[in-house]
Amino acid sequence: KCPVCGGADLFRDTRDIPNTYKGEMITVSAVTGDFCPACKEFILDAIESDRVMKEMRLFAKPIYI
Repeated sequence: KCPVCGGADLFRDTRDIPNTYKGEMITVSAVTGDFCPACKEFILDAIESDRVMKEMRLFAKPIYI
């Protein structure tokens, strides 16, 4: 079951993850994790989480300037 909503079983998938920061949008490609079809949350392993966070930090850095 999803640890966030408890409403559905998670399923393993690879998909693009969109994110918006200060009105700008980034899509992190080919993210593999466990996804909840009910609440749309996802859980990543440590390696994939580090990759996604690195891409988001690199994207946000120029916006701070």
